[in-house]
Amino acid sequence: MSPQLSLLPDAPAEIRREPVRLELIDGFANAAPSAKLRELIRELGLLQPVVIVAKRNGRFDVVEGRRRCKAIAQLADQNQWPTPPEVDALALNAPEASRAEVRGGLALALHATRSASPASELREIEAILKTGDADGDVATVKEIAAQTAMSVQTVRRRLRLRSLILKLRDAFDQGMITASVAEAAARLPEPEQQALTRQLAERGKLTLLDVREVARQRNDEAKADLPSELFCDRELPWPAIVRGHIIAALQALPKTEQPLAARLEAALARVERA
Repeated sequence: MSPQLSLLPDAPAEIRREPVRLELIDGFANAAPSAKLRELIRELGLLQPVVIVAKRNGRFDVVEGRRRCKAIAQLADQNQWPTPPEVDALALNAPEASRAEVRGGLALALHATRSASPASELREIEAILKTGDADGDVATVKEIAAQTAMSVQTVRRRLRLRSLILKLRDAFDQGMITASVAEAAARLPEPEQQALTRQLAERGKLTLLDVREVARQRNDEAKADLPSELFCDRELPWPAIVRGHIIAALQALPKTEQPLAARLEAALARVERA
């Protein structure tokens, strides 16, 4: 068997979702959650379950969510979380889970097979953004990523979807349009998004090609409203061209070339009279 395959357990893991007492989970003692992460969890709760793996002694090792576990432990110590503290967890019951390399392999497999839900991710981000403090401070992209387990790049892409008009946003939330179509539509002004909404209502679907066509039509209409002279190559009169070359030559000449400079200045004066 290859070294890569040995990272995974010999049999499929059983997965169950359940609340687990934090005192039964090991592996997060050295985690360092930020103050903002603690605040977000205190305000919103745990938006995503942590992933743990069962051990033979009835305890668990954390596979994913070390900082979230630590943040909840710190909140409980400050009487800001119900005690005894529990976490919402996906518990894996996998053979050979006591091996650290198996737990690492499980973590990699979870990341590789997890199917993202862009609409639910955006809702989670918006929930976090609503928790700004009295001074108007809001969570940063990095803080949102820490709380939701999304990458910073994904958070930024989801935030762009907030530019969708209401009808397109509803269609996105209901799964009628994909994230890539929604992201492309969100870049367009409201009139073009309205046109896309009409297309969606008429045809029941919306593609990237539809979005690009609406964007192309917008560009064509914008060009049509501009003077046609803007798109024509204008031929410069010869005095302007020659004048530029003479000035450049004068600027490049060393001071020792005064006779040549005098002749160029005379030529420049003649051009400017033309």
